[in-house]
Amino acid sequence: HEYFCSFLMQLEEMFEHIIALLRTDIEDQDISVKLDIPDKLSAEIDEQQIEQVVINIIKNAIQALEEIDDESHEKKLWIQAKGKPDGGVSITIKDNGPGIEEEALKKIFIPFFTTKKRGSGIGLSLSKQIMRKHGGNITARSTINEGTEFTLKFS
Repeated sequence: HEYFCSFLMQLEEMFEHIIALLRTDIEDQDISVKLDIPDKLSAEIDEQQIEQVVINIIKNAIQALEEIDDESHEKKLWIQAKGKPDGGVSITIKDNGPGIEEEALKKIFIPFFTTKKRGSGIGLSLSKQIMRKHGGNITARSTINEGTEFTLKFS
């Protein structure tokens, strides 16, 4: 843990800040965002680094939702945080985009692997490193035509 400057961070505040930063992209795509974060839930994290991870995941979700051109498809993004009984925190970020193929899903955390036309493939591998430095973990699940879900777990 000596690599980062950690302090107790109110998660609701952090997410409201991130959503404000990405508001233009969210509104341009007409995405409805549902935040489900308990009042006063906090985690001991390096705010800047974890913000970077969360922004990367949300930007990926926005880009995935961009690919949907069906007018009747309501684009949604859910962000949920909850405390774990052992004192840790779990954050889930989920979209209802096109999803990621199973083969690609196995590789998304590998440096320079990307499923995007314009992408470096560095975002998620860096996110995984940041989570490891925090003694945490990042996982992804996806279903084609249903969406993708990322979970960040802090111990």
